[in-house]
Amino acid sequence: MTRKRILIFLGILPLAILLSITGCKKPEPARLLVNVAGESFSDALLLLNGKQVGKLTKTLIKTDGRLFIDDVYSVTLPPGHRDIPEQDRCFGALDSLEIKPGAHTVLLQTEDGRSLQMNATLKPGLNIIDYDSDEQIIKWNDNRIKAAPDSTVVLP
Repeated sequence: MTRKRILIFLGILPLAILLSITGCKKPEPARLLVNVAGESFSDALLLLNGKQVGKLTKTLIKTDGRLFIDDVYSVTLPPGHRDIPEQDRCFGALDSLEIKPGAHTVLLQTEDGRSLQMNATLKPGLNIIDYDSDEQIIKWNDNRIKAAPDSTVVLP
């Protein structure tokens, strides 16, 4: 090995060792998925730490199989389709929101001024908030938390 190659090798070796120790992988982000069952909050704005980050996509399936997305007719499901409900079913969803893990304030806010504030610590990976507005229950991890509109809840 020539002297020049030895010096290059010795310059690269410490860098390679340092990278193997510290790594260059960024920490995994927290991904938030919010599902709301029932008409209340089905098209709510979603605010994170006081800033609007999106709006839930409202889906309504009628007993005759007509499907509406954000109040616009989309399709009619064929008779007997497994998703046709016995009574009209409405829900909203927002998915794939990526943020830093940690403590966050998640707020659902409707156009008529109702709100639901949730204080949650989001972990790296997928975090799912399921809210049934008819039963006023939030499912978070393995917990069921009572959550009336215009209240603040802490998600453990």
